[in-house]
Amino acid sequence: MSQQLTQNEWGFSIACDNPFAIFRLLQEIARKSVGEEHVIDLSRGDPGYGFTPSERGRLFYSYLLALDTHFNNATERFIHLRREDLDVINAGIESFTRDIYGKRMAEDLLTQLDEFCGDVQEMAAESGLKWDRFDVLHECFRFCNLSGGNYLNPQGETIVRVVLAHWYRKFISVPLTHEDFILTSGASHAIGTLFKSLGVEGVNFLNSQSTVLMFSPVYSPYNMSLLNRNIQSFSLSVDPMTGALSEESLEHLKSFDGRLSAIILIDPNNPTGFSLSDDAIAKIAEIARQHDALVITDEVYASFFPKKKTLVDYCPERVVRIDARSKIERSTGLRFGDMFISQEANEYITNTILGSHLSGIDFKNYLMQAKGPGGSDGELQHTTFVPGPSQFLGIAHMVMAGEERQRYFEGVQHNVDLFVSELQLPHKGNMYYTIFDLNSIDGCTKGNVSPEQKMVELAKRGVVYIPANLFFSENERLDNSKLNMVRASVVNTSAERVQKAAKITREYLTS
Repeated sequence: MSQQLTQNEWGFSIACDNPFAIFRLLQEIARKSVGEEHVIDLSRGDPGYGFTPSERGRLFYSYLLALDTHFNNATERFIHLRREDLDVINAGIESFTRDIYGKRMAEDLLTQLDEFCGDVQEMAAESGLKWDRFDVLHECFRFCNLSGGNYLNPQGETIVRVVLAHWYRKFISVPLTHEDFILTSGASHAIGTLFKSLGVEGVNFLNSQSTVLMFSPVYSPYNMSLLNRNIQSFSLSVDPMTGALSEESLEHLKSFDGRLSAIILIDPNNPTGFSLSDDAIAKIAEIARQHDALVITDEVYASFFPKKKTLVDYCPERVVRIDARSKIERSTGLRFGDMFISQEANEYITNTILGSHLSGIDFKNYLMQAKGPGGSDGELQHTTFVPGPSQFLGIAHMVMAGEERQRYFEGVQHNVDLFVSELQLPHKGNMYYTIFDLNSIDGCTKGNVSPEQKMVELAKRGVVYIPANLFFSENERLDNSKLNMVRASVVNTSAERVQKAAKITREYLTS
């Protein structure tokens, strides 16, 4: 869908225009109207000026960078050191650290390095790797990865995948190792890779003759990707106020007499902020088995629902799982995403679902080729690594930021509660996002005002939302009933400003 906006009275059309182009216009209106420092921007999904990535993770990462200069410089390289040199290595680390940091900071960093090495050794053991302290240091510094001094592993550095595997064992019940992950430049890169590899530019599994099961509302780039590729879709409705899967649309699906080639599910959902129930996920898994469909599940918000089950738990043999460090670590700029394909899934998808579509290569390795900036045959594959600084900052956050992450989690929940309470919305159990109809606010007097005007008037008061109309399926948009739906990202600012945005919204809509 084009980034060009309709040049009407308001400068855009919610019915027709890309919502990710609309919110940029609204941001500019807000900045000009109230000044940048007074804008409360709830349009963007990235954690904004209300939260920052973990201080402990960033400080430890900066220490790794400093050690990188100690080990890899004009006269020395870590790669020349051997296991029997470990005592000398440790002494050098201590001397270097005490020389460049104050006494207290040096003690803290040396303690954190011991903690990091010990934790990673335990994580490596979970994946069947017998690492000691030398192995951890070797994996960190052997090729000056932090400086991007070599072409890194396109799959992701081993130590990073070891940490990822440990992290995802908290959410995934099926057996997994570090070999089951492919790092990507954010979740968006993973999404694009899957469409490229499975579409006509790849193995031609998804094409104009295919039907994909989707959910509505859904992150709109998925809808756009299907539309741009002329891939048919069948949508199951999710109640934006409760997060429940529509039983009516499930019944409608029973009358569908074709085959679903794939199922694409975002759970927890963007834009609703809800997570599907275990019962709903079990029903989707059964649909996947009935159609022998490939399943792509986008779970970048799963960390906000740590006790939930996912489709990987119910049908692991057919699921490609997408996740990213960006949301829970407040670090969208990392561009550090991943795809998880279990050994069971790789074998089943390769031999049964894709079958003759693949030629002489298994599915996971084919995805490795397709994520390159060329075509799907591995062109420029050597350049498809996630940069070393992103990988190591990511694991510094993951290993070192537990307490801060919990405080952030609690802060997001507090923001949601404040926003929902101030607007008297019926939502219960959502996180990160809230989606609602502007006309549904109790006492609303602006029902006859165009949704474009309402969005502009709110922007002039300093509050920016993203229109959610195109997050819904085409069928649900037919009667224009979704034109007044907006998504609020409550992670984008402080609790006080979230509450203020809700108050401004309510006062404008009811004035």
